[in-house]
Amino acid sequence: MEEKIVQSLKKMLPISQIEDKRNVLCILPHPDDGEMGAGGTIAKLKSLGSRITYLMVTEGGAGIKGKSREETVKIRKKEQENAAEFLGIDKIIWLNYPDGGRYDINDVRNDLKKNIENIDPDLILTVDPFLPYETHQDHKICGLAAAQASSSSLDPNALIAFFFTAYPNQYVSVDDYWEKKIEAIKIHKSQITEEFLLIIQQYFGLKANVYGEKIGCKYAENFKVLFPIMLHCFEEAMWI
Repeated sequence: MEEKIVQSLKKMLPISQIEDKRNVLCILPHPDDGEMGAGGTIAKLKSLGSRITYLMVTEGGAGIKGKSREETVKIRKKEQENAAEFLGIDKIIWLNYPDGGRYDINDVRNDLKKNIENIDPDLILTVDPFLPYETHQDHKICGLAAAQASSSSLDPNALIAFFFTAYPNQYVSVDDYWEKKIEAIKIHKSQITEEFLLIIQQYFGLKANVYGEKIGCKYAENFKVLFPIMLHCFEEAMWI
């Protein structure tokens, strides 16, 4: 992409910082995705006085071997409620689409539009549906439906920030909140074995250290942050 165009656009449309937002809507595919992808930033936003709402697209009914779907939903919802309470989340909304099941992205988008218009957030955090090699349909539907709903419903001055992204353009220092992120992840006991927790700490920790170097801190979380106008016919969005 022509560098001159990108640099001019950055001056024309300066993107504010995630930490400046005070009404945050986290649109998440499953229980634990918020903590995994942005737990440190969410904890930081809460400490700065933000109101934070979790909107869970699926009910979390898959993912516990040997348990019925009904049992799994009950366990995972309780874990998510406990993790949300630990982080200080103000409200959880469950859309209750089937985890790993068949459902229509148009229905999800319409549900999201209603909630966005009701909550009127100045920041949406969600998974990046444009992540190369992402194969999980729940993530792709959640992120894309959120982007579609945001482009038509979100205030033009609000932001949408994608995590689990390969194209970050903003980094949030979470030095004081890294351990809280890890503790919040641990609350999802049905999903986190000791071996998996070690991988998470090593992998996420390595990434956070590398991103932290970019902004002069030890731990940072990475996001692709855009205005709603950049989600349609905006060729330069990847490079902003």
